[in-house]
Amino acid sequence: MKKIQVAVRKKGATEAKTLDDAQMALKTTLERLRKKGLNPMQMCQKLTEHRVVPPGGGEWSYERVVAECENFKIALH
Repeated sequence: MKKIQVAVRKKGATEAKTLDDAQMALKTTLERLRKKGLNPMQMCQKLTEHRVVPPGGGEWSYERVVAECENFKIALH
């Protein structure tokens, strides 16, 4: 007797890139800050104040916050 294996996924779904724990934590932090109504500069200040380490090290800047929000598809307007 042969066994049949079936893979089911939603139409149009592709292999989504998986986020590790650090990326998920950063994404939720950025979403929470945005939900509070903060603009990217204020988000940058809060991230620095709470010592959230940006991916790749270094310091938070306006451009870096905007880039990370675009990467995670978080609306800034």
